[in-house]
Amino acid sequence: MNILSKKGTFAGNQQQLLYLCMPASLLAAFRRQKGLSQEQLAALSGVSARTIQRIEKGTVVAHPATLKLLADCLEVEPELLLGKGPDMAATASTNKLVPLFHGLALVGLFFPILNIILPGFLWLLKKDEQPEYDRQGKQALNFQLTMSFAFVPSVLLLIFFFPVGFPLTLLIYFYTVVMCLLNLFRSINQQPVRYPLSFAFLK
Repeated sequence: MNILSKKGTFAGNQQQLLYLCMPASLLAAFRRQKGLSQEQLAALSGVSARTIQRIEKGTVVAHPATLKLLADCLEVEPELLLGKGPDMAATASTNKLVPLFHGLALVGLFFPILNIILPGFLWLLKKDEQPEYDRQGKQALNFQLTMSFAFVPSVLLLIFFFPVGFPLTLLIYFYTVVMCLLNLFRSINQQPVRYPLSFAFLK
């Protein structure tokens, strides 16, 4: 019995060591790149949100079939979710560059038209390199275009009907600044980027 008990303990220790040595999943990074929450990915893949949460924390090693379901939804190879594969360097580079789209738009707000020109130039330069550059570049540009068009009637009201035009112009400006700041930090933390009240000029 003692021998069997020792064998069982040794097997248990081996299993714990295996879990500790497994690399933490990069599922969260790829999920955020797609702009999905854990619940949304769960609905698309059929894998429970609790399981996704545990895989992302690295507390469990996902079954190959589970990884395949998640990878198919995220349009990546299953190996990439475990940090294996040649595309990881490109992914890390993508994560560093993405915040620039939102940061440049924020800097451009202090100078007319630059809030569109700066992120627009970066988008034209990088959109064909990575799908994420194209997606987030469009999100930033669509929002800036929407807010710029909203400024036109507010400025006219500012000239011809100051009591309404002045607060409206301030409201639009500060809303634009706040949304740029929020999405800058979201992109830095690899969280889904959201721009409410944005019209999709670029699709």
